[in-house]
Amino acid sequence: MAREMTKKALFNAKNNGIKMEDGLTFNCVSVGSFPDTDKDGNDVTVSAFEADNGDVYTSISATVAGSLPLLGEILDEDGSVQVIVHSNTSKNGREFLTLSVK
Repeated sequence: MAREMTKKALFNAKNNGIKMEDGLTFNCVSVGSFPDTDKDGNDVTVSAFEADNGDVYTSISATVAGSLPLLGEILDEDGSVQVIVHSNTSKNGREFLTLSVK
């Protein structure tokens, strides 16, 4: 994955990351991920996003995790990109997050 977060930023994500929510918009400068467990004790991958102001956002959405490699490549090309978080509902009524970039 390109444009990876520093160890310091990943530390902040793991210990004090801001949960991504619908409508959140920020300028992303790097991305990363780390293993963790959810509230039920299941293994999850946490996606982390560092904003240009130093804030670090996190999500355990599989859809978001799948976008990290391409977003890293975009960051390599552009240096930073505006990320917008969207909340969607599946046919089964489950809420999930997706991202768009500008």
